Amino acid sequence: MVARTSRGARLIPLYHQVYLHLRDMIAAWPAADDGPLPSEPSLARRFGVSRVTIRATLAQLEEEGLIRRVHGVGTFPITDTMPERTNITGHLENLISFEDATTVENLEWSAEALPDAAAARALGPVLGLETCLRLVRVRSFADKPVSFTTITVPRAHAGLVDLPPQGNIPVIRLLEQRGVIARSAEQVLSAVAAPALAARHLLVAEGSPLIAMRRLMLDEARQPILHQESLYVPDRFEYRMTLSRTSVGQVAKWTPTG
Repeated sequence: MVARTSRGARLIPLYHQVYLHLRDMIAAWPAADDGPLPSEPSLARRFGVSRVTIRATLAQLEEEGLIRRVHGVGTFPITDTMPERTNITGHLENLISFEDATTVENLEWSAEALPDAAAARALGPVLGLETCLRLVRVRSFADKPVSFTTITVPRAHAGLVDLPPQGNIPVIRLLEQRGVIARSAEQVLSAVAAPALAARHLLVAEGSPLIAMRRLMLDEARQPILHQESLYVPDRFEYRMTLSRTSVGQVAKWTPTG
């Protein structure tokens, strides 16, 4: 169950993995089932951890009001206190709709910034050496921070966003209003450890696991017009995609559908 790198080091702390699994178990608990969760020994065997780890995880869940522990009887889920998650589908128009459903705070805006390493790699060896427009934003849903986003616009288009966006307007919309249209996007999802600044604004511990979504938007000539890296808190965010099977055989092929 433990996620590891090629050298065997854990990518996500074991304790936090168990915590996330138990939260998911509580969220999926049938409303008609008033029975207890599995016992501590059963959970320890299921996740391959010690009872000390299980006990500490249950203590945190109890502190958050997600379980009720009755001595000598068991541990019971309290499903009506589970926080609401945001979710989006895998299509770009729905990613924009997700942004419409949130509120935003601009933390940084600079028209003469150097791109960070991820943006420089995505923008290419030439564009990555130029100064660019850099915008850092925190998005919230239901008054809880959901994402920490860094947006980079290449120098060729940076002048089109001459002031920090007001309200909840996505930067890609501002570019489209000036005639720069995104025709395609390349997107990658991965897991990262929360850097200090993002952790502070997302209200999580530094080094906590976050979902990283990196998106490069391209114009009709497949030239980059915007790079975005969004860091999401895993237990406040879901990414959903519908797949359709396109071939049958020993190696099945699937493709995203609407």
